[in-house]
Formats: sequence, structure tokens, C-alpha cells
Amino acid sequence: MVSGDSRGKASPTVAHGVRWSAIAVIVRQLVQVVSAVLIARVIGPSSYGVISAAMIYVTLTSLILDQGLSAALIQRPQLSKRAPGAVATVNILLAVVIAIATWLTAPLLAAFFSTPELTAVFRILAVLVPLKAIAIVPRAMLSRGQAFKGIAVSDVVAGVAGAATGVTAALVGADFYSLVYQVGVTDAIVAVLLWIFARGPVPNFAFRHVADLMSFSVKVFFTNCIAYFSRNVDGILVGRVLGVTSLALYGMAYRVLSLPVQFVGQTVNRVLFPVFSRNAHDRARVSAQLTSATETLALAVVPVMVFISCAAPELVRVVLGPEWLPAAALISAFALGGARETIFYITPALMKAFGRTTLLLNYEFLATGLQVAGIVIGLQFGVLGVAIGYTAAGFLLVPVLFAIQSTITGVKIRHQVGAILPAVHASLWGAAGYLAVGLLDLPLFGHVALGATAYLALAVGVLLLIHRSYTIRFLGRAGEILGSRRAQSGSRPTSTGTPNKEAVL
Repeated sequence: MVSGDSRGKASPTVAHGVRWSAIAVIVRQLVQVVSAVLIARVIGPSSYGVISAAMIYVTLTSLILDQGLSAALIQRPQLSKRAPGAVATVNILLAVVIAIATWLTAPLLAAFFSTPELTAVFRILAVLVPLKAIAIVPRAMLSRGQAFKGIAVSDVVAGVAGAATGVTAALVGADFYSLVYQVGVTDAIVAVLLWIFARGPVPNFAFRHVADLMSFSVKVFFTNCIAYFSRNVDGILVGRVLGVTSLALYGMAYRVLSLPVQFVGQTVNRVLFPVFSRNAHDRARVSAQLTSATETLALAVVPVMVFISCAAPELVRVVLGPEWLPAAALISAFALGGARETIFYITPALMKAFGRTTLLLNYEFLATGLQVAGIVIGLQFGVLGVAIGYTAAGFLLVPVLFAIQSTITGVKIRHQVGAILPAVHASLWGAAGYLAVGLLDLPLFGHVALGATAYLALAVGVLLLIHRSYTIRFLGRAGEILGSRRAQSGSRPTSTGTPNKEAVL
């Protein structure tokens, strides 16, 4: 993500930031996925549908509370001392309003999904909303200072504690209320730890400093609202039209799409946004950083997601149990969509870093229109049709995303395509190997084990024999991020600021 010297090594600061961000995202998301799977096995699709509907609300409140102000706190080159405290006050006051509104409208929200049990769930979640508000500004200020270690510790501790609480609650019979316990414990611990690591800020009423941030944050907020709608309209329509059991199958499959985004995309995005913001004056450098990041993201996620797409029926039976088998076809579609979304997850951060909020807003309008069209068309064919429609719409946006990247940074589209193709090529050979093993009619575990071995052998073989330099660059970046190598003093950019062609993540 930051260009290196002639040896192509990453900046120690950025590699350090990516490493801690990776720890935070991967550990927290991993325990959340494991807890979701365990809870799903315990309570079944019907009750898990209540959780899926409730999570739509949890995501919405997080969006409304932020209003784009946290992005403004990170992006501004100069920031007044009282601005963070004033933003914190706005967040807390808004949280109280949201909590009251949710408590009053909970029966209507539950009726929308034709699920009366949601009334109590929504009301309990409403009481927990202020906890989310407390954590927003400390997280933004730590990100601004690239102090990712504090964020990592907070997220890991909270994620593990919340997941353990949720699973325990499900095992003792809490049913769908296990989500409430998990969210409450997670948000409380995150709020306390982030506030401690960031040393505040102390809320104040200097709202004029908030007004100074609004010109940037309003566009970001509306962009995020559009993005929320485009990412959740499918779940809302599935829950409303097809019922919460279908929503449970859809929601569990959608987790596959979100896995690489959460594990890899968010890790890189957390670091790239402030890095892009600081280097926005040097398009050539950002161009090299972008191509390097794309190459790394592609090889990190495409092989894994193509394997999941091929092996979805067997993996569902092993991990979730036969009761969840109808979700397998959805997972196959979403896995491919997840790879695409992860690779381009950094493009919105790029637009924000360069202050191109109008372009970002226009893109989100286009993306939302295409995705809603795909979802509505797919809805006519059931829950699988929705998954295919959503995924197809995402792939239609790829040329647009390439064009945006080229316009902002000057990076050539052929270089971006070339950064992705080796990972796709190796994955297709691996998929052929797995599908060939399926013709042997082996027992379930034998099929998965031998198929995974064939997939890995063919994919790695293609990477080493045909795309050797590509693979070596990826391993070098991974080594720096994981700390197996230390960037040397000569790894800083040259005085001219000219990036190395082999600039690495």
C-alpha cells in the first residue's frame, strides 16, 4: 500500500498498521462466524431467521449514528482539538433519539416481517444503541493516528467475549435472544476499551466544529445510506416476501460473500483510507499502491472463494448440517460475488481519500439501481434467484470500477486486469480438479478431503509454474504484513517521491 525502495519493501508504519488491522478484523470476524455457525446449528433456520432480521436493524443503527463524521475526522489534514468531542456529543444525542424511536415503532417493524417475536428483540437492541455511539469517535481518532493496535485489542477482546456469550446463551436455551446477549457484551467492551486507548474524547457542545466537517461528511453519509440500502434491500425483500426462514438461508449464505470483505477487504481498507488521504497529492504513488493492493487482494481471496463455490454442498452438510442444505446453491453464487466485492472494496476508500464524494455518490446510485434490479428480477424465482441476481449485478459494475480507479489515479486498466487474472487462472484449474474428484462418488469426508487436496495442488502448481513472479511478490507482501520480515531503513520512499513499480502492500 505504500511504495518502497528499489527492493520493493513496504513502509514499516503501513505494514505495522496492516498487521494490527488484520489481527483485529480476522480474529473478531472469525469468532463471529464460528459463533454464528454454532448458534445456527443449535436453533435451526426458523429461529435464526429472527436473528437475520434483527441484524438488518443493527447495521442500520451503526450507519445512522456515524453520519459520515468519522470519515471526516480521518480525512481532514488539520483538525481542531474540540471537534472530536463535539462529534461524540452529536453521536450520543442521536443514539438516544434512535433508541426512543425504535422502542415506539418496534411493533410496526416486527409486523413488517410478520414476526411478532421481533418486537421484544428490537426494543432490547434499542437500549444498547448508545454503546455503539460511544465507540465511533475513539475508533476514528485511533485510525487517524494509524494507532491500529488499540483498535485491534478492543475488537479482539470484545469479539471473543461477545461470541462466547452468544453461543453460551444459545446452548442454555436463549434461542434467538442469543443475538441480544452477543451484541450487548461486544458493544459494551468495544466502547470502554476504545475510549481508554484513544483517551477520550470528552464530549463538548462546540457544535460549530461539527459544522466545519459537514460539507464532507454529508456526502459520505448519503453515500453510505445508499450503500446500506443496496446491501440490505435483498434481505429486507426476502424477509418480507419469502419469510424469515428463507431469510435465514439467505442470510447464512450471504455471510460467505461478506467473509472475504470482512477478513481481507476491511483489513486493507482501514489502512488504505488514511494512507491514500496522506498521499493524495502524488497520483503516481497511489496508482502503484492501488495496483499492488489489487494484486494482493485477488490472490488472497479468489482461490478460497472459488473453492467454496465448488464445494458448497459438501461444506454445508459438514459445517451446518443437512437442515441447512438448501443454502448450498446460494453459497455457490455468493462466494463468487464475495471475491469480486473484496477486490474492489478499496475503490470507495480511494474516492473518499481524494475528496471525490460526488463521484462516490453517483457510483452508489448506479450500483444501487443495478443491484435492486437484479434482486427484484431474481425475487420472481425464489431465494436462489435473488442470490444470482445480486451477484450478477455486482459483476456488471466491474468495468465502472476500473474506470473510476483509472480516472482518479491514472492507473491503466490493463494493469488492474493483469493484477487479477493470475489468481482467476489458478482457481479455475483448482476448480476443475475438485469437480473431477466429485465424479468418483466418494463418501462425504473423503470427497471433501481429496477434492481440497486436488484443488490446492493444481492451483498452487499453476501459480508456481506459470505465475511465479506474481506469487513471489504476494508472499513477500504477506511476510511483511505478518511480521516475518522487517522493512529496513532504506525502505522509505526516495526524495523524489517516485514509487517503485513493484510497490507492495
